[in-house]
Amino acid sequence: MVDHMAFQDIIEEEQESVIFIDNEETVKKIHNPLYAPIIKILREGYKTFKEIKEEYTKHASTVPPDKTLYRHLNTLKEAGVIIEIGKRVYKGQSMTEKLFSRTAKFFHTGTKIKDQEYKDRIEKQSKILSKFFSLTNDIQKDSTECIEELLNKVHSCDIQGIDKLFREFPDEVAEIAGNLPHDELQGVVDEYIRLNTLLIIPDLKDELKKCLDLD
Repeated sequence: MVDHMAFQDIIEEEQESVIFIDNEETVKKIHNPLYAPIIKILREGYKTFKEIKEEYTKHASTVPPDKTLYRHLNTLKEAGVIIEIGKRVYKGQSMTEKLFSRTAKFFHTGTKIKDQEYKDRIEKQSKILSKFFSLTNDIQKDSTECIEELLNKVHSCDIQGIDKLFREFPDEVAEIAGNLPHDELQGVVDEYIRLNTLLIIPDLKDELKKCLDLD
């Protein structure tokens, strides 16, 4: 058990509520399995190197050697994803430890995907979805093309909804979400997108039924 009376945490930098990340390489780093555990650990608050190492196995099968873990931290610092937010000073000792934090409580990467990559993904999904709907609704026609058009429309609405939430209300979002674990927060955001799409496209059901010839 840690004796919090034995040390004092001195915070020297300020964490943002939300940071928008447009750089493709930085987005890849956030989702990279080498760095993602660190991002998830620091979601709950600032940590020392030792604390990060102790919690690493909660999000990965193995813990990298100290030198490798320090290298991961430096990579994320250079990418602007984490910062040294302060230091932990131990009472009666000269020893101090760096405190690492995410630069922001939330990283909003939206759904920024390369045009061709997104197009290829939607085409593949549309073909599969058409077959799924054929199974569950006894549909003979190939609805791939109109499903693709509908997915593109929904995708555009998703971006509008999530951008409005994070761009206009970053501090409120951070306060409401608190220290909700990353996976749970992502689940909430996904449901928000789903429900908000119904507000933006009230005729979505009718459009899908027309696409599938279910009228």
